[in-house]
Amino acid sequence: MARMNYDVTIIGGGSAGLTAAQIAHSLGARVLLIDKERLGGDCLNYGCVPSKSLIHVAHVVRQARLATQFGLQPGSGQVDMEKVSQYIQQVIARIAVNEQEYTNGVDVAFGKVTFQSSTTLRLNETDITTRHTLIATGSHPALPALPGLEEIEYLTNETIFDLSRLPASLIVIGGGPVGVELAQALARLGTRVTIVQRAPQLLPREDLEIATALTGILRNEGITIYTHAQPMQVSQQGNKKCLTIKLEDKILELETDELLIATGRQPNVADLNLEAADIIYTEQGIQVNEYLQTSNSNVFALGDVIGGYYFTHVAAYQAGVAIRNALFPIRRQKVDYRVVPWCTFTDPEVAHIGLTQAEAEKHYKHTRVVTFPWNEIDRARSKVPLQASSN
Repeated sequence: MARMNYDVTIIGGGSAGLTAAQIAHSLGARVLLIDKERLGGDCLNYGCVPSKSLIHVAHVVRQARLATQFGLQPGSGQVDMEKVSQYIQQVIARIAVNEQEYTNGVDVAFGKVTFQSSTTLRLNETDITTRHTLIATGSHPALPALPGLEEIEYLTNETIFDLSRLPASLIVIGGGPVGVELAQALARLGTRVTIVQRAPQLLPREDLEIATALTGILRNEGITIYTHAQPMQVSQQGNKKCLTIKLEDKILELETDELLIATGRQPNVADLNLEAADIIYTEQGIQVNEYLQTSNSNVFALGDVIGGYYFTHVAAYQAGVAIRNALFPIRRQKVDYRVVPWCTFTDPEVAHIGLTQAEAEKHYKHTRVVTFPWNEIDRARSKVPLQASSN
């Protein structure tokens, strides 16, 4: 039998791919890591790192504006968005250097890659053979079917961190984690923010009581929130964008300088020629079993590309499972999502581990709920009065 070029080839250099490459190399495998143009993926370049950097800046600005409540002399509170963007890019660059450690001993290549067969990949114009392939191509912003959207300029998490000017107003379509995090951050920097959410609550995957408390906090910070709202169409009117929404039996016209689309993620499954390897997939992602195997037993998929949990820590966990199952199939391990940490980095943060109350009541006949108010925690009382007074 001909010798394969690699034991493991990983397509995608984001959190899942980098972690998988490091683990596979540590186990003695010959590893190739491929990405289109750069390593780091969504988390480093468009997600976790830039968003948390922006949130940090927004927190500092808010603390400066509330300084008099703590007996301090306030600063100007003015925001230079160009410098904020520069700071975000500096943080990305620093972390990118640290992530190079993941590729020690690993071959790294860039370009277009497609499947030619179960064990053959074509990278640019070169064919590569591999015993196992891990697909970790991530995801991109999902866009709603909104008439007029293709005719205007809009923001997503992939473009908002490049803003050089702080918009006077911003409408966020989508009330999930990305939407509420960025909405609060931009509002604290001085933008007039409106959230338009189709679901009856913000953060639909959280308990209603928690989502309601956060909604109150955001409204107290000046954010306008519409839930159960259906975006109907959007258009450009001079320098402004006009969004039409249906709210119960009313039609509202909302005007804004910028529009941010935060309506979820869509797995990157296009242009891989998955059919050549008989890999089954849909728009919701590549189908895998409980061992992260695709319909082709030599190919595994992990991270955002399989849908489900769009978290860096879940991708890293899946990387360990997938590499173990690829290299040591006799001792295969199943993925276990029963206790997944889940956090939205608003202020205060919203988090849960494992099942929510609604999920627990759905799965179990008898459940017990214990509630402890936020405003009874001494640590909460030491912070801003607005937060300390919220349950």
